[in-house]
Amino acid sequence: MFIQGYYRFPTIHQEHVVFVAEDDLWTVETNGGIARRLTSNLGEVSHPFLSPDGKYLAFTGREEGPAEVFVMPALGGPSKRLTYLSTQNAIVNWKPDNQTIIFSSNAKLPFSRSFQLFEVSRNGGISRPMPYGSARNISYGKGGGVVLGRFTADPARWKRYRGGTAGIIWIDPNNTGEFQQLIDLDGNLASPMWVGDRIFFLSDHQGIGNLYSCLPNGEDLQCHTNHQEFYARYASTDGNRIVYHAGADLYVYDPCENKNQLITIDFRTPRIQRNRKFVDTARYFEDYDLDPQNHSVLIVSRGKSFTMGNWEGAITQHGKPDGIRYRLTRWLRDGLRLVCVSDENGEESLEIHYVHEQKPPEKLEGLDIGRPVSLDVSPKEDLVILTNHRFELLLIDLKSKNVTLLDRSSYGRVSGVSWSPDGKWVAYGLSCTQQTSSIKICQIDSRNVYQVTKPILRDINPSFDPDGKFLYFLSYRDFSPVYDNLHFDLGFPRGMRPFLITLQADQRSPFIAELKPLIEPEENKGEDNCEDNENADQLDEPNSGQEQKEKEGDQLVRIDLAGITDRVVAFPVSEERYGQIAGIKNKVYFTVFPIPGSEDKSRLEMYDLEKHEKETISNDVSSFKVSNDYKILAYRSADKLRIIKAGEKPPDKGGTTRVGGWINLNRIKVSVDPDAERRQMYREAWRLQREHFWVEDMSGVNWNLVYDRYLPLLDRVTTRSEFSDLMWEMQGELGTSHAYESGGDYRPNPHKYGQGFLGAELRYDQSDQTYQILRIPQGDSWLEGKDSPLNSPGINIRVGDKLIAINGRKFDLDTSPDQILVNHADSEIMLTVKTDDSDDPTRTVSVKAIGDERSVYYRQWVTRNRKTVHTKTKGKVGYVHIPDMGVNGYAEFHRSYLSEINCSALIVDIRCNGGGHVSQLILEKLARKRIGYNLQRWGAPTPYPRGSVLGPIVAVTDELAGSDGDIFSHCFKLMKLGTLIGKRTWGGVIGISPRYALVDGSKTTQPEYSFWFQDVEWGVENYGTDPDIEVDIKPQDYMQNEDPQLDKAIDEILVQLEENPPKHPDFGNKPDLSFPLSLSP
Repeated sequence: MFIQGYYRFPTIHQEHVVFVAEDDLWTVETNGGIARRLTSNLGEVSHPFLSPDGKYLAFTGREEGPAEVFVMPALGGPSKRLTYLSTQNAIVNWKPDNQTIIFSSNAKLPFSRSFQLFEVSRNGGISRPMPYGSARNISYGKGGGVVLGRFTADPARWKRYRGGTAGIIWIDPNNTGEFQQLIDLDGNLASPMWVGDRIFFLSDHQGIGNLYSCLPNGEDLQCHTNHQEFYARYASTDGNRIVYHAGADLYVYDPCENKNQLITIDFRTPRIQRNRKFVDTARYFEDYDLDPQNHSVLIVSRGKSFTMGNWEGAITQHGKPDGIRYRLTRWLRDGLRLVCVSDENGEESLEIHYVHEQKPPEKLEGLDIGRPVSLDVSPKEDLVILTNHRFELLLIDLKSKNVTLLDRSSYGRVSGVSWSPDGKWVAYGLSCTQQTSSIKICQIDSRNVYQVTKPILRDINPSFDPDGKFLYFLSYRDFSPVYDNLHFDLGFPRGMRPFLITLQADQRSPFIAELKPLIEPEENKGEDNCEDNENADQLDEPNSGQEQKEKEGDQLVRIDLAGITDRVVAFPVSEERYGQIAGIKNKVYFTVFPIPGSEDKSRLEMYDLEKHEKETISNDVSSFKVSNDYKILAYRSADKLRIIKAGEKPPDKGGTTRVGGWINLNRIKVSVDPDAERRQMYREAWRLQREHFWVEDMSGVNWNLVYDRYLPLLDRVTTRSEFSDLMWEMQGELGTSHAYESGGDYRPNPHKYGQGFLGAELRYDQSDQTYQILRIPQGDSWLEGKDSPLNSPGINIRVGDKLIAINGRKFDLDTSPDQILVNHADSEIMLTVKTDDSDDPTRTVSVKAIGDERSVYYRQWVTRNRKTVHTKTKGKVGYVHIPDMGVNGYAEFHRSYLSEINCSALIVDIRCNGGGHVSQLILEKLARKRIGYNLQRWGAPTPYPRGSVLGPIVAVTDELAGSDGDIFSHCFKLMKLGTLIGKRTWGGVIGISPRYALVDGSKTTQPEYSFWFQDVEWGVENYGTDPDIEVDIKPQDYMQNEDPQLDKAIDEILVQLEENPPKHPDFGNKPDLSFPLSLSP
């Protein structure tokens, strides 16, 4: 059997090529042949690079958790870990000395999206940043020249990208320290390589990623490959020939012969990671449903549907065992059949499965149902209500196999569906405008639709009362603002409450107390004898009271539509953040969720309509369901499920028994065929893009062709990382931002050792085998883990002191502090320190190692920039940095803004902004115009409005300001708030709602919302926004530790202050309220 692998990350030396397949390293001759496996690691490996002499092989490995630099003999053998940075590290080259490995990393930087080059000896020791600043690739010429790649990542992941971070190549041809841009192409460049007297690189400026070259002066551009389908990726050279991969194949190009050759590989492997495996049911627990007889439960896990007795009996899997995803599986009313969404034929459709009979499923194919979001079964007939991603409410008759569109919104998804007990009505929440939604009901027989609430804001998640008296729902209509505790603002942190509608005009509110005797009359006793039942600690038997239930169920629900919108009554409970609501006999359940950031937990609460009391049923509840007869309650807590009697508190006993109520999900054995599952996930991810992409024609991309192009590569995929790579390539064909894939069922790393850090820069002193402290960054000392532990009070360690040992273990050439601190994150450690103090030259102190240094480096960077601005402007100008447009960025903005607005002018720095969604909130504040003051006798005048800047504002942006950082940059100019300085931004403004998980837990995102601006329309996507004044930071600027972008912002704002100096009013001509000197006669 001929097997082809998924080959990536090749490196070459003379006739030998090393590449990655199945997450291991392999070697093969350049002429092809049998590949030999070099590693059989438990952790994933990537980015190998052979040394110039071909004796050593550096690679990125994950044997101890994070991606670190390892080295091994090129012919095979034990590997040695060299770095301990706990960040994203990738080998990019060796220095010509055969001793030094160069890798790109985001270590020691304030931002995770920024990369620089590091070097480390193949013998070990501390890795050190190279002086070139932002870069991801480096190559050397024979005369000492240097070529750098900035933003030269993998162009195949966003094909035809033209935004601010498109790859740029810098060159210093004579090693003078003066770099210039090599060539200006309208494309995304990567993998610069100096081969002979030419610079080779990958570029997609002609539409597909291919191999090109030019002279060191940028002239004589030549194309050397002609790939028409797959991008050429991850090119590498030994200085003579070039190797790269395209699709899943390896190619070698010989510049001397101008010949490109496919490497035909005889790949012999057992493909262990394609073997069948069993996974934890609870980890992939998706959905559940209660059967009509209350003795069984339906579980959906890993895209498979199972039924089983609640606490006993065998388990039955329904549908095909592998390669198909079943979603939204529900019991039908007879308890003998199931209805579900299946994608067996590549498109989602409904199927009816038989629980006990060996019948093939009934397929309802050909119905246009879109991407189903919810599925609710009629309690009386073979009807289901389906909602989908197109904001539609569909009625599907399972007998006639017909679908009817009942309603549709133009603004948002249907928010909650509920059948009436008699099956004659359906209630649902539907968006009326962008901001409002109301509760509507549909009469199934007539298809007539009626609105039953007048939306104040949003009414959602309706649920019928089992007696047909009320319709419960949740509503955002409590406006109880709370003053912010840090600055002048108000917010509505809760705003929700449960409500009900009385369905009959003569039905009184249940919250009005009625007269009741203190002692119940004798004739009423015995009607409810649950407490005397000898089986009260157990659930009802399957068919007990079945005739009575059917009799009660025959009662029709009467709805008096006249005046119904005025019969809304609030539950007498506090406003909270509510999730679900559902009623049982005289009681109502609802879930409550905490305000993000608080220490509260989600909880399930129950309100007693007779006692007018509320009690908490359980904590940590994410969802719940009530059985069809309203007697059984199931609720989910994390990855656990519990089934108990409705209307009662769960027992204190917590076992997987009838008494405890917890369901033992381990009874279900979920098997996975990785190959079949990946094919299903591939199709689903492709389908999700087709259904959700923001414009129907996929912006002109032939999406069917894309599917067919990449589908054959699935045969070559063995590991989860290879599948992820294929998904990125496929979705990258969209040519737009935010088409991501992340997570999934990866083979776990063998170890996840938390790396401890001292938050200091060290240098080895061989003379006494110590590590001298060069710098100690200053973070936020009052926050644990946000500052260097060497800054802790009473430690008194200073720059120049030397570390002798950690935890009593001394250092040498082979033992660095980083090595000793493996698995010591957030742990107390003992440092032995050598100082210049003659009275105490050697002492031992105890500190707590931190688990991440990035926040320390970020705070140091911001503090240094602010100090620079204050110093150069003599305190006239304030400085604010916004790292992202999310919660953290919003917090950082206010942390600085509230104090810096006391200055006359302001510099707003959004470089490396990671995006988010709060740009409009920040822009609103920056747009405030000072139009008045509030004066008092003893204090300084207070500006009106508060938080307004007196003078000019200048913003600084760069290529890494993306998404909402793009939007902020563009709107800053559009709103004429000030001058924008820096470089063109990232160019990604098609938004996403990451709501879909594939069966193995991975997430894919669909570009759903494309931004349009009144000046450039769609022009920011895949381009970015241009600054008013362009300023780059060249490699030589980094080498000289200069920041020309910030310097230019300072110069510009000082000019504006001089041209139009802001002034406070003199506040003269104050009112004269003195008595008149004389009265007129």
